[in-house]
Amino acid sequence: MSTHTPGPWYVNAANKGFVVRAQSSGFAPLAKVIGDKRGTIHQAHANARLMAAAPDLRDALAAMLANCHDVDRNPAIIDAVHKARQALALC
Repeated sequence: MSTHTPGPWYVNAANKGFVVRAQSSGFAPLAKVIGDKRGTIHQAHANARLMAAAPDLRDALAAMLANCHDVDRNPAIIDAVHKARQALALC
């Protein structure tokens, strides 16, 4: 896995959108999410919140895989573990 900016990450309102920041980066912007209309501003906020949750989601997947035992009994669990491993491989 590559390194990433440690969490927690935060979302702040910005001109026509939102900025995702991390305290560990001195609150330098990690991402800017722009929305230009009422509908897209709500989508921009949702997208920024999803980005800000990334470190916690990564940690949750890693914890799930570390503690997920006896996965061979249920095809749905096998699929979920496979998807979790693929997602973590992108980190």
